[in-house]
Amino acid sequence: MVNIILSGNFAFLNHVTIIPALACLDDNCYPYLLKKYVYRSRQIGPPCHPEIAKSSKILRTFTDLCLLTLIGMLSMPVVANLLQTGGTHQVMNASFSSFKIVNTYGAFGSVGESRYEPIISVSNDGNSWVEVELPCKPGNIKRRPCFCAPYHYRLDWNIWFIGFKPHQSMLQRRERWMFELIHKILGGDTNANDERPWLTLLDPTSVEFLLQHGPIKYAKVDMYRYRMADPLWIIASKWMRGEVVAWWARELEESLIRPVQVHSGNLAYANI
Repeated sequence: MVNIILSGNFAFLNHVTIIPALACLDDNCYPYLLKKYVYRSRQIGPPCHPEIAKSSKILRTFTDLCLLTLIGMLSMPVVANLLQTGGTHQVMNASFSSFKIVNTYGAFGSVGESRYEPIISVSNDGNSWVEVELPCKPGNIKRRPCFCAPYHYRLDWNIWFIGFKPHQSMLQRRERWMFELIHKILGGDTNANDERPWLTLLDPTSVEFLLQHGPIKYAKVDMYRYRMADPLWIIASKWMRGEVVAWWARELEESLIRPVQVHSGNLAYANI
């Protein structure tokens, strides 16, 4: 959990998971200095009779061993599922007993082996295109990957789902907000006060470009497949020496949304 938190990958889920787990630990599991700090303002009563304390400790140990044995036995199918023994596929978010005491949980049932990133590009002449950068997601191959924790950037997180194949199906079925975003970028929703709070979802460099060169006439979205340009230790060593490095290598996968423009207040495909 700590490793995932440090990576910034959906880290708040791990904070939420750790807190109740810590509450289940016996006070004696915590370091002496921490207990001293917590208990210094409390009134601790006199210790109980030695015979009672001994009996209580024996009962507590027996109860703990019974619970440990029970959880261990009930966890056998969970571990088998984790190791995918018997040629079965791993099941996520499932229960393995009638009382649902021990279960398997996962925020994601599977993780893709390839990284696909939709890239939004804008143009005023239909020939030269400028990519719109988001605060954290891969775009410019020479931009260092960012660190964000405990929360993701909102648009960076949401756009990640379009990377699941088939991309067009994902776009048309559940990620149609992309068309609304493009409509906004092209100035289709500018109100009388020229308020555009959605600009805060973009990287500041792209916001500056859109404000200086707007209104933008054309926009498109292309899907690229990204991979690390070199092993991380090689890239990091070059970066620490002050060299300009390419963090990513990419190749065009497909055209996700061909060039569009705003016509009569609505998005329409551009004849370019």
